[in-house]
Amino acid sequence: MDSQVEVFADGMGEITLSGGMVRIDLVSLSPSKQDAEGKPQLEFRQRIVMPPDGFLRSFSAMEDLVKKLVDAGVVKTREGENGTESPIANIPQPPKSPNF
Repeated sequence: MDSQVEVFADGMGEITLSGGMVRIDLVSLSPSKQDAEGKPQLEFRQRIVMPPDGFLRSFSAMEDLVKKLVDAGVVKTREGENGTESPIANIPQPPKSPNF
């Protein structure tokens, strides 16, 4: 069996265009750093670098997945300030860890 590297991230931080390449910073909740409210801070973990056409293909794939999640009822949409709809998660939150 081929070994594959799997990367977990709590989300994306900055997304920039630099040197003709799209750079996406992956972030995760810090186990030790907290903000003023005592909530875990997001920390940089890894960066994805891809050409703009690869980014656009990825963005299109993500839009397709969001549509499937909305259709399946996993996420729902809400109307924004400018009248557009945006997806919001309808996923139950896990219990809070005493470590955070």
